[in-house]
Amino acid sequence: MRIVVLMGGDSTEREVSLVTGDGVARALTENGHRVIKIDPTATRDEQTSLNKSDEHWIGIEYPEWDTLPLHRGSLYLKNIMLIKRLKPDIVFNALHGGKGENGVVQAMLDAAELPYTGAGRVASTIAMNKDMSKIYLRKAKLPTAKSHVLHRPDASRKKLKKIEFPQVVKPNDQGSTIGVAVVNNHHEMEKAIMDAFKHSSKVIIEEFIAGREMTVGIIQQRTLPPVEIKPNHGVFDYECKYKKGMTEYKVPAEIKDTLAQTLQSIAIKTHLALECTNYSRVDFRVTEDDEPFILELNTLPGFTGTSLVPMAAKAAGINFNALLEMIIEDALDTLKKE
Repeated sequence: MRIVVLMGGDSTEREVSLVTGDGVARALTENGHRVIKIDPTATRDEQTSLNKSDEHWIGIEYPEWDTLPLHRGSLYLKNIMLIKRLKPDIVFNALHGGKGENGVVQAMLDAAELPYTGAGRVASTIAMNKDMSKIYLRKAKLPTAKSHVLHRPDASRKKLKKIEFPQVVKPNDQGSTIGVAVVNNHHEMEKAIMDAFKHSSKVIIEEFIAGREMTVGIIQQRTLPPVEIKPNHGVFDYECKYKKGMTEYKVPAEIKDTLAQTLQSIAIKTHLALECTNYSRVDFRVTEDDEPFILELNTLPGFTGTSLVPMAAKAAGINFNALLEMIIEDALDTLKKE
């Protein structure tokens, strides 16, 4: 197949996306596919550099470029036009965060009638918006921590005066734990709130759930073995997620079968409640009493050397290359049913 791997972008998770994209492109090439890497914020020359070749553009009417814009985000539409002209069998979406994961790119691909991997535009919008996703989870009677929302930096803090600590402060629509802080008093909370507002126009203050961190991957409507995450920092932050040696992983998690089954059951219900398709990953905190709470659902989990879905798939007997084929096959099958 002719496959475009969409990677990079202009979100705070750009560097992780580039690593994911390189790994995916390499594996798909090994699988015998013709692979083209596209960064939605790159110019023609930068795309050529990314692919180490200009062979893909020969004979194609390339979209006209303005002088390099001050804001690279304006290149998204032009690069989707370029992908349309490349006529791929499918787009493998290896973007993380920002427009690549919040439904914007998905809407552009839908408008261009291009098939792609990962969740659709509606599910992407819901899952990336933590406040909105909690509404869906509560409606489905799925366990999630109590939370408060601030819609702007100068919003009243009155509802937070009697809050019990510790609390977790996070931007409403960021991934990879960017802008997230665990706070123990009002002074720390106020600083964390202002830091979080640098990344989002809405901030979530959420009850901290003491316990173990677990995650469950989902592919083709089936759950993978739960993975336990033991970060060196005590919090699974950006460094622990992407720097080797900073986190210990138990794959599969060393937990009771009943807990594993409960996590898998809640994970698939979460996947469906947020209207996801193809694949995802659901993150949990589990208390000492084995009570699970959903932290979030990731619609485009990573595929780097420390990524959790490939780890869990390997534990289930599915190697990295085979996992990518399953994702592509499922995305195309879903499209045929629509």
